[in-house]
Amino acid sequence: MALRKAARWSARELALLRAHYPTEGSGVAARLPGRSRHAIQVKAHKLGLETTHRGPAPATRLQGASLDEAIRLREIDKLSFAAIGRHFGVCEASACNAVTIALCERRGYRPAERDGRGCLAPAGIDRLRYALKKGMKGIEIQLRLGVSAACVSEQRRRYNRELLARGKAPLPPPGGGEAYSGVKLTSAQRKAVEALFMEGFGTAKVSERSGVSKTSCIRIRARLVRRLHRKGQSLPGCDAAGVRHIHVESARFVTDEQRLLLREMLLDRIPVRRAARDLAIGGSTAYRIRDELAAELSRAGRTLPTPMLPGRGRSHATPNPFWPPANPKEIFAFRRLLQTMGFTEAKDHWREIRREARRAERAQNTYRSFSFDEQLARVAAGEVGITGAFVRHHLQPLITS
Repeated sequence: MALRKAARWSARELALLRAHYPTEGSGVAARLPGRSRHAIQVKAHKLGLETTHRGPAPATRLQGASLDEAIRLREIDKLSFAAIGRHFGVCEASACNAVTIALCERRGYRPAERDGRGCLAPAGIDRLRYALKKGMKGIEIQLRLGVSAACVSEQRRRYNRELLARGKAPLPPPGGGEAYSGVKLTSAQRKAVEALFMEGFGTAKVSERSGVSKTSCIRIRARLVRRLHRKGQSLPGCDAAGVRHIHVESARFVTDEQRLLLREMLLDRIPVRRAARDLAIGGSTAYRIRDELAAELSRAGRTLPTPMLPGRGRSHATPNPFWPPANPKEIFAFRRLLQTMGFTEAKDHWREIRREARRAERAQNTYRSFSFDEQLARVAAGEVGITGAFVRHHLQPLITS
């Protein structure tokens, strides 16, 4: 359904606007039925009209119990401003402004000075501009001074224009050039992010390759998914809702070198679990590779050699505290090294990192006494051993008169 266009401004409406806007501002809406305040402001800007009228500063959309609940959702439940806005039926910017302005005093900050109408006073503007000169993020300025995002943006534009007119250097970028969600992206950056998504990369990889914050990439991806859905298309490896089922590249993948080394160890009759542990490969993946190798050999008329299982005797070998990675988190961290190193080099680098961390931990715990449970844990980890008790023979003190 086509949107209804606004009626053309009549000569009478334009005359009323020119006559009363300089003194009444957007209050001239009472004389122009059918024209909203926003429409009046836009038309006045196009006509080059200015007003000396200053109305009260707008109040936040959330007040009272709704504001307290919004703060709880932000501080306790850690919801995003977009989720809070959907919860209360307001836009993300309104939710952000209401919560940050309310948190300013609750966290002990001094709000920006305002006049009787609630607008920023010269002292408040000076403090805001000082924060802009320091390169603070917009959200930090909002929280510390209790102002809206639009106020920060407007003061940034005005201050930059003044600096340019005086031949001064412009303001530093927000956040000191750091890529965070509040940074304004150019059209070229957005297109580059969309191109990476269309190649099948995930959000983390797109953020890493484009230098755009992860939050911004998530928002661009959501808009891209909706746009493709309207065309009957979807992102590569994703369904129509944008849920990914196939990854192009991930640090969690087992590398080809690991697969090749595992196949060689299996052909050398090393048990699957031991080979998988030594190569930082998960058990399920290792058995799947074993089955693929067995099927490949079967098609060639060969069989996979039977692994040489260890005896039933209990091994007294001390476990190596530096290899292999102990848990999935460490395994994925090691696989990230494999993206830039070979397996042997990455393994040596991993051992050195763990060895340095162990030295630092020992240096930190040199003068700290361990509990009995901590000592048992160190024995189980192979850090220390247990020796037989021995009697300390003290020399008898010489008794002199």
